[in-house]
Amino acid sequence: MAELILHKPLFPGNDVIEQLNKIIDLLGTPNETTLNEICSIEAASFILKMEPKPRKDFHELFGYKYDSKTPVPISGVSPEGVDLLERLLSFDPRQRPTVEEALAHPFLENFHDPMQEPTIDPMIDEHQDVDYTKEQWISIVWQTVQEFSPPSWINDDSDDDS
Repeated sequence: MAELILHKPLFPGNDVIEQLNKIIDLLGTPNETTLNEICSIEAASFILKMEPKPRKDFHELFGYKYDSKTPVPISGVSPEGVDLLERLLSFDPRQRPTVEEALAHPFLENFHDPMQEPTIDPMIDEHQDVDYTKEQWISIVWQTVQEFSPPSWINDDSDDDS
């Protein structure tokens, strides 16, 4: 959303450290408690050694911009849009809204229609964060391929895109 407003990448960087610096330049330095709760020990230690930075003013960066000749905004978003951006761009992912919460935000109320927005239950990946050997991964992938069942609609020749 911020990149659409600015017409450029929000956190361009050549490496992880450069991107992290750009993120902290915008969002400010998180407090030590947050860092210790959401980061690895190494990452928290690295960030805490950096010069602390305050959060930038999102209204100034992303809010309406005006041409001196007209009261009509020429770029930026409303205060509601800035509020949504502030919520989405939280350093702490636990503070960010879910998709459902973001879609229900007042900034998106003209576009939000729960009847047109399918949702699914979260997927649980039993293999996430498990340290398997190469042979175990081969076996898991092979089993997944063998158990695959195409969806019932796969052979529908319907041209109806509605």
